Order: sequence, then C-alpha cells, then structure tokens
Amino acid sequence: MEKAPKSKPSALTDWTYQYLKKGILNLDFKPGEQLHIEDFTDKLEVSRTPVREAFLRLANEGLIDVRPRVGYFVSEITEQDIFDLFEAREIVETRAARHAAKALTDKELEMLKNIMQASSQAVDAGDYDGFLENEVKFHEYLQKHIHNKRLIAFMDSLNDLTYRERVLSTHSMENIKETLIEHNRIVDALLVRDGEAASQRMAEHLENVRERLIIFITKNPKINFQRR
Repeated sequence: MEKAPKSKPSALTDWTYQYLKKGILNLDFKPGEQLHIEDFTDKLEVSRTPVREAFLRLANEGLIDVRPRVGYFVSEITEQDIFDLFEAREIVETRAARHAAKALTDKELEMLKNIMQASSQAVDAGDYDGFLENEVKFHEYLQKHIHNKRLIAFMDSLNDLTYRERVLSTHSMENIKETLIEHNRIVDALLVRDGEAASQRMAEHLENVRERLIIFITKNPKINFQRR
C-alpha cells in the first residue's frame, strides 16, 4: 500500500486526490460504491482533512456524488449518462475527423498510422492496457484539429468521464477488435482526404461503442467485470 509523502497539507491533499481519482477512473472503486473517509485515513495514513478535501474536489469534477447526511459515493454510470456523453462526443469528434482530413500533414498521417500499428500489436498481444493507451491517443490526436478553442476546452472537461467509459469499453477483447476495425475505417478515409467519409465513420464508430456499452451495463448493472 502506498504511503502518503511527509510534506505540507496541500501536498497531502493533492496526493490523496490523485490516488482516489486514479482508482475511480480505473474502476477500482465501482460506480455507486460508498467511500468512507475513515477507510482512507487508515489506508493512506493521513488525517481526515486531506481525504475530505479530495472528496470535495472530485465531487466538483463529477466523479463523486455527495449525499447530505448519507455520505460520499462514486458517481454512477447510467444509460442516460452514456447517451449524454456520446452525444457531446459526436458533435465534437465528427467535426474533428472532417477537419483532420484536410489539415493533417503527410507526416501527421504517418504518426496516425503508427498509433494504429501500435493498437494492432496490442490486440495481437492481448494487451488491454496497451490498446487503451493507444485508443486515447487516437481520439486526442484527431481532436487537436478541431480549430476551436472552446470545443477543445469542452472536450478536456469531459476527459475523466470519457476515460471511465473507455475502461468499460475495453472489458472484452471482442469489443477491442471491433473498435480497432472501426478506427482503421476512419483512418482509411483520412488517408484519401475524404472529410465527409471520415466524419460519417466517426459517427458510426461512436454509435457502435455507445450501443456496446449500453448492452454491457444492462447485463452488468453493478459494473463488476473481469477483462476476458
């Protein structure tokens, strides 16, 4: 178990916040799970103050729900949450794909192909975490070409919620393989500079991932899973 650094209170709060946030994003702490301050004061060997402050900071980011006179809970992932998140992503990421088809240089297209190659190698090796890392790179690489600072800031604000969705979407190798096929179809359109096709294929990809996620949480309402 990690121990807190021996440093001033603000550093303890930041360290505790990062520990809790990592656990929530990676689903070590399940959606809907109640979090008790006392559990973390013992586990992390810190006082109540940095844990409470970390909880409130995560609540402001939408990762923890505060229920008065009840306690702190990891925010749920509901079917409506998934619909809302993917609606927002579709607005931005289809636009990003369309712009990227025209804006990407030949060198940048090669970088994108390298990301896809690394994704394919991760699939061949059964490397879930390696694929997840490159899945994030793929989408963020395209988002750079939105050319709208407000939309980029908006997507940045969704990064944490999107990451939890991505962890869920890689719960099975079957899902990962389908995602890889869809990514390759988007890249094929980008390579021939077809912005409309790239945008349409991105929309189809996001819709497919959304439907796969909804099927999964319907079958697993407690979000308990082992990658297989």
